[in-house]
Amino acid sequence: MMLTKKSIHLLFSLFFGLHCAQVGNRTITKENIDSEIQNAKLLATINPKRSIPVVTKIYQDSKKQGYKKGMLECDNILMAKFYDAGDFKKVVEISKEAEILAKEANDNVILSNTYRLKGSSYTELGFNNECLKEFKKALEIAEKIDSKNDKNYQKSMIYNGLASYSAHINAPIDSVVHYQKKCLESALLLEENKDFINKKYFIITLCYINLGKTSVALQQAKDAELYFSRALEISENKKYIIGKDLKVTVPNEFAWLYYDQKKYDKAKSFAEKAEKIEKGAGLPYIRRDIYEVYFKSCVELGEKEVSKKYMNLYTKLNDSLVNAEKKSINTPVKHIIDEKEEVYTNDIQKIIVTASGIIIALLLAGWFFWKQNQSKLHERDKTIIENLKNEEKASQIEPDLVEIEDKSPENTITISEDTTISLLNKLSKFEKSEKFLKNDISLSSLSTSLNTNPRYLSEIIKQHKGKNFNNYLHGLRIHYITNKLYETPVFREYKISYLAEYCGFSSREVFAVIFKKETGVTPSYFINQLKKDDPKQDLI
Repeated sequence: MMLTKKSIHLLFSLFFGLHCAQVGNRTITKENIDSEIQNAKLLATINPKRSIPVVTKIYQDSKKQGYKKGMLECDNILMAKFYDAGDFKKVVEISKEAEILAKEANDNVILSNTYRLKGSSYTELGFNNECLKEFKKALEIAEKIDSKNDKNYQKSMIYNGLASYSAHINAPIDSVVHYQKKCLESALLLEENKDFINKKYFIITLCYINLGKTSVALQQAKDAELYFSRALEISENKKYIIGKDLKVTVPNEFAWLYYDQKKYDKAKSFAEKAEKIEKGAGLPYIRRDIYEVYFKSCVELGEKEVSKKYMNLYTKLNDSLVNAEKKSINTPVKHIIDEKEEVYTNDIQKIIVTASGIIIALLLAGWFFWKQNQSKLHERDKTIIENLKNEEKASQIEPDLVEIEDKSPENTITISEDTTISLLNKLSKFEKSEKFLKNDISLSSLSTSLNTNPRYLSEIIKQHKGKNFNNYLHGLRIHYITNKLYETPVFREYKISYLAEYCGFSSREVFAVIFKKETGVTPSYFINQLKKDDPKQDLI
């Protein structure tokens, strides 16, 4: 008899209900724990939110038994589920123990996965330098994995993380696509056996979703629709269990795609579908996205009551997530500091041991030579001291000579003073004109409008603004929109996608990344702080 996913879910609910009722009447053994972990892995796919307390209980049982393998397996599941739920602080917390246990067990699969999940969490929290280090470690360990399937699975997930990292640092879109395609290549190498068939199609679905998002950013709507359709086909195929997070993400992305195309009926329909799937899954970040596209579609359709309901749901959830983000930032910072202090302490210890050995060796050598030829040693000491004095005098002169030599001018484009002044005046007028808000502005078009050539303009911006053209343009736009938000309270009620379009960005994702890069905080956090600081403003 074929079991549906609903019946599987029901069976697991019954199983874990019986498990909790009987746990006090049984002896906990390693065999019991191993069996429960296997069942919990399937539950984590079907009902991520419910799996967290179940796995936490198994972890506690493992810890009581001193069963490190069980603790490690539970840590691995919990990191993945907390990451999916957006609790990046928890991932970083758990990763410290998981790394130690994985190294002790020589488990390269979980060790690589730990570095990957920690790197992905750092990406979401904005620690770009730290996350890249973790991804590099994850790839290095993945290459040591013996099983081809495990190796390709880990590599595909790491490449997915690197694609996300590239998007966060505003790398060229080609870099993002490069990693997304490498992710898909590794996924397609996985065998379709009972252990990996679900993992394979989980990653393939994820790849199609991400390639669809990239196509949206490139304004290639047909390609985006094709990729999302492939992802939807897999997610609705009963042969595969790919997880609720992706099942929700696909209709959510369709909703945004159709909203951007002004197909508001379709956008609302997919938002409704996404909301139904997400219920009980515990995926607040995706839920926030669903609420936003839902109420915006209803606004366009003139459905005032429904749009008001979902706008309130969106605002409440967004405030909650922003507050959680502020609280969660301390743990990763402390974790990074602890890691650096540990490395620093180890280095100091090595230096002390090495220095002590050298000192002891020198003392013994000195004592030996002192016994053998004391008078000659004194004469040599005098000579050495005199030489050192002479060297010190010479060294005080040499640096000045080197410094003078190093001050040779760099090779730059020669631009006359009159041309420089003229271009700077034109740039000043450009900055006041707000023409930088046009989304089709480029170095070429601006140089034409300023009656100069792109090379001169680029050099002037580099020398006098300290930025390349793109960063200069981004800075103007972000400065403009932050002033608007500060001076015009009504702008604080507009949605992120509207603000992005208003100040010339091609998408809300690009706008959010650059806003954080320029200001150090997300647009949502900045707006919420303005609302809190303005006693005259009432929240909607």
